Order: sequence, then structure tokens, then C-alpha cells
Amino acid sequence: MQSLQDTKQTRRIQISGGSTYTISLPKKWVDELKIKNGDNMTIIKNANRSMTLYPGIGAEMPAKKAIIIISQKDPEESIRRKIIALYLNGYKTIQITTKGMKILSEHSRLIKDLVRRSMIGTEIVESDSESMTIQILTRLPELTFDVALKRMYLMTSNMHREAIEALKKHDVEYGEEVARMDDEVDRFSLYIMRTLMMAIQNASMLYDVGLEQPSDCLNFRTVISRIERIADHAALMAKRTRFLKEPLEPKMLKELETLSNDVIGCFENSISALVNKDHILAEKVASNIAKVIEDEKELMYGMRESKNSTAIKFILEDIRRTAEYSSDIIEVVINETIQNIITEK
Repeated sequence: MQSLQDTKQTRRIQISGGSTYTISLPKKWVDELKIKNGDNMTIIKNANRSMTLYPGIGAEMPAKKAIIIISQKDPEESIRRKIIALYLNGYKTIQITTKGMKILSEHSRLIKDLVRRSMIGTEIVESDSESMTIQILTRLPELTFDVALKRMYLMTSNMHREAIEALKKHDVEYGEEVARMDDEVDRFSLYIMRTLMMAIQNASMLYDVGLEQPSDCLNFRTVISRIERIADHAALMAKRTRFLKEPLEPKMLKELETLSNDVIGCFENSISALVNKDHILAEKVASNIAKVIEDEKELMYGMRESKNSTAIKFILEDIRRTAEYSSDIIEVVINETIQNIITEK
């Protein structure tokens, strides 16, 4: 266990010339970080009145490789979880090997499908009967955080709207097509989670991806997980088309569409408040979300029994959950922007 002396020291700042101050660094720390005399260092002034010091451009972390051993008895979900965990932890190369046994065909299909459907910027670069090697080719931040976030939330909004269209048209195939869009949202979710996990460990990357401080990583991790869950509920709504016994009645359709438009408006405005750090908009959206939830309850309890009652109740639950997850995003915005509306003494 590290002592306090190994992680925190107090040093006196001294003036050097007319416009420069200097501070000495512990030799032990410099040696441990492999910083040499003459190396460039980058200093960042943080929003929380602190400074971050890290090796300058050119001191990149070496590419990391992970090797995992699987057996023919391993469940597919266990293998999937291990690969995803390594991807999120920033490994550039992931080798899956069986140590002398043949990889089962179902395990091979799982790995190929995972790379194709869930992991942005990855390819299987080597494959034989006993091992497969996944290479992450995308260099962060080639796909910037803002761009990935925007694509993710726009796809999610579009999924929700198209799910309602599938229900209106009572088109099962359309609904299944909309549900498959969830795979793309999941890909961006994993990519952004990987970016955040790497950025929280590397100050240089933190600023490269457009974030100001490590706490931003935690806040955006919450936001990304909520967007992913909203997409999941949009996919569920689309799939519920197959459970409709008959086309929805025009009155019910109109009520569902109105409620859906309201909740998607709240979701999109919650993202806008997040991006623009708009506390006033966040408070307004919070009030609108509360109204949507009340409208959903009123529609749920006032609904008369019909052949589609069960499916409609599940659809209303999907809409309500979308509102609740949007509320979680708003809480992040309010927590981030509260300093903008107070006076400190």
C-alpha cells in the first residue's frame, strides 16, 4: 500500500525571473515516471482551480496487448464479457487462445460477430485453429467524443420515432429493422466508454477528447449509459409491433404519438442542456419530464381494456422509462452547472 509521502507532497513555489515561477519535483516520482532531464512537460490549468502536469507530446503510452485463455467449456457470455472488458480498458491488441485446443466454431462466430457489431475500429488480424487476435485500429481521438456522442443520441432519437411509425403502420418487419439499429448505438456506447476510461487515466487524452477534468468522465459515463438504455427501450417498442393483435385505434395512436413526441423532446433538450451547460434549460426540461410522467400515468390508468391492452401498457412503460433516463441526464447537467448560479463567500 502506498504511503501519503508517495502520492502527495507540499513544495514551496519560487519566483524565477520576471514572469516565471518554479517548483521542484520529487526525484523518486520523476524516476518512477521515466521522465528525463530535458523532456517537455505540459501544464494544464483546470476549471476547478488546480493544475495538471504531464509528459508532453511524444510521450505516448506504449501499445498494450492482452492475452486471455479460454476453454471449450466456457460460456459464450463469459467470453464476450472478457473481450468487452479488455476493449474498454484500452488494450490495442487482444489475443484469444485455447492453449492447444481447437476453438469451438460457436466461440469463433461469437468473437467475429462481436468485432463486427459491437467494437468500433477493430479487426481480426490473425486467426488459426487455436487462437484469434483482435487489433484496435482506431487511434483516439480520431472519432472525437462530441461527434460520437452526437451520433449516438441522434440515432437513439430516430429509433424512438421510427418505433412509433412501425406501431402506427402495424408493420412487424419495419419494427424488427428499427430494433436492429440498437446494435449501432451499442457500438458507439462501447467506443465512448473506452474513451472515457482511457481519458480518466491519461491527462493528455482527457483534453484531447474535449473534457476539462476527470470528474467529467464520471458524469459522461452516466449520460452514455442512460442514452444506451433509452435506445434499448426504443428497440423494445419497435419489437412490440409483433404483439399487437390488431392495428391500434386512431385515438390511442394519437395519444401515444403525442406522448412519444413530448418525451423525445425532453430527451433531446436534455442533451442540448448538457452540451451547452445550460442550467436554465435543464430546470425547464426537468419540469417537462415530470409532466410527461404524469401524462403517462393518466393514460395508463384511464385506458380501457382491448385486445392490445397488454402491448400498449408495455409501450407506455417504455415511454416512461425514456423520461426517467432523460431525468438522470438532467441531474448530471444541474450538478455540473450549479456553480453558475451561486455566489460563494
